[in-house]
Amino acid sequence: MTHQSNPELLNTILQLLTDEGSGGFAEGIRLLVNESMRQERSQALQAQPYERTDARLGHANGFKPKTLVSGCGPIQFQIPQVRGDLNFYPSAL
Repeated sequence: MTHQSNPELLNTILQLLTDEGSGGFAEGIRLLVNESMRQERSQALQAQPYERTDARLGHANGFKPKTLVSGCGPIQFQIPQVRGDLNFYPSAL
């Protein structure tokens, strides 16, 4: 399984930082960490969302909100959940 780059995400973050300066930093971090956790879940499951394979270890089961307080202020992340015989918690947290 390979990571697919998301140029749209990077463009969005760059635009945030360009338009809002340091005010867009928290939102940029939120976007990056959420995408990182989604990719990590796909690796743990050994399948992309909606992909059916024999190697799949569990199933994606939505997201749970979690707010972390940072130096930039509170940031609300969407923590990916899984179901099945797989223990998963994102390493970013």
